[in-house]
Amino acid sequence: MTAPTKTIAIGAGRVATGALVLTVAAVLAGCSPSAPTPDASPTASVEERYQAQLAEDRLDALVDPITPLPSAAATTPAGTDLAAGEWAVVGREWASDQTTMTVGVVPVSATPGDLEKDFAYLPDDERAKLGAVAPLYVDYQFALLEGQRMYPATTGIQLLLSDGSIADIPIIVGGLGPSTTDSLCPREPAASDFPQEVGDVYQGCKTFLIPESLDAVSVQWAGEGAYTTEGVRWPVPSA
Repeated sequence: MTAPTKTIAIGAGRVATGALVLTVAAVLAGCSPSAPTPDASPTASVEERYQAQLAEDRLDALVDPITPLPSAAATTPAGTDLAAGEWAVVGREWASDQTTMTVGVVPVSATPGDLEKDFAYLPDDERAKLGAVAPLYVDYQFALLEGQRMYPATTGIQLLLSDGSIADIPIIVGGLGPSTTDSLCPREPAASDFPQEVGDVYQGCKTFLIPESLDAVSVQWAGEGAYTTEGVRWPVPSA
């Protein structure tokens, strides 16, 4: 009689254990997260994604101004000599649709370079064509002071030399600049491609080659209009 009793007890334990497993499974099923609800918001269109990318690019390109931006300042007359760090205020116009804007321009720094080192990526014969010159990398800032659109200032940035001439900019393999990546003289961003706001400030750099017999005496902005014949000038800033 003893053996059957043990068998029944074991069987009862198995039944109880099975019931416990079912109970735990039911509890876990009730606590498990439900399937994710599909996002009801519509997918962004190609144009919306493009505009979002432009807005992000704008924020990445903005810089802090070297000195406070001028507010309600009159346009700087052509031929004006400005102090280091002082903004020139110039009126500009899109040639295509006559959109007008007021832009601030100011040199930031001028860093001497080394022709052999900075242009080492060029073949010797190509580098020799540049002549006996020393590179100078001029950083500058430009800002939208009034209007809705701005185009870059690079075409108006010039370097005046001690003989009264304007320094050459090398046209070389890879474009303007001392390296294929422009690491020593980063080009200004294509600010006109971004959505812009008044107060936006961007920075660029321009490479000049100075003959060894001459010195750089001033930076000039001579973009268009009256400034093409008599620019606004600053002393050459320090590095």
